[in-house]
Amino acid sequence: MENDMIDIIFTEIGKLKRYPILKAGLIVVILSDLFGFVPVLANDGVRKDFTLLMNNILESNCVYFFPAMIILIGGFIARREYTDDTLKNILTVPVSLRKLLLGKVFVLFFMTILFSAFSVLSGILLCFAAGLPDCTLPFLVEWTARIILGNALLFVAVLPFTIVSTLFADAVYACTATGFVYGFFASMESAMLNYHPVKAVLILVNSQCGAGYDFVHYSKVVASITLLAIFLISATLFVLLKPAGTQSKARTLKKITRVKGW
Repeated sequence: MENDMIDIIFTEIGKLKRYPILKAGLIVVILSDLFGFVPVLANDGVRKDFTLLMNNILESNCVYFFPAMIILIGGFIARREYTDDTLKNILTVPVSLRKLLLGKVFVLFFMTILFSAFSVLSGILLCFAAGLPDCTLPFLVEWTARIILGNALLFVAVLPFTIVSTLFADAVYACTATGFVYGFFASMESAMLNYHPVKAVLILVNSQCGAGYDFVHYSKVVASITLLAIFLISATLFVLLKPAGTQSKARTLKKITRVKGW
């Protein structure tokens, strides 16, 4: 079973080079970094340095760009099995549709980490282009870890929507739009947002989250519990929901049985 999953993952990774959505994802990452870079150009009296830029990029990734991007790419790589009419090939191999889709979720996580690393690299280039100070090795290591960990946790935060968009091809765009709004709420400040999964990510990885606001108190413990609950809910959804295509597969098998009976 483990070998089957490894084969599925490597097969899906091999397919990535044929997906135009990869290029679109890289463009979104660049836009996210530029969005975080714009405030650095403001003449507002705030000291502009590497930490400020990377903090802005972290928030831009988590709040505005990565939630919708993760869901869209997850739905896209699953939707290809339906739009390319390749689901019928599953009938000839001992791999269930659910296991195939789970392999795609693992590949999506790998892509999230890859995009995160690209975001860090793009941020470093912007930092050098703007001549910002404090771009030292310790800060490079720290913010690389923060951004990659933040986006990895964000993957968990949006996982319920990703699961639905993966299991049901027709739900991709609705889930993507929901993910955008879902992430945007994390830009607000409220004690209730301790229980908002995307805000929970910022609470855990952004030391400046909530700083300067006397009316809010964010708890890393509550944020951790929130993300754990989201992960368990996602696992439950994946187990309980019936993937789209299962019924058509059953109908195809039934049709094949009839043909053999003549």
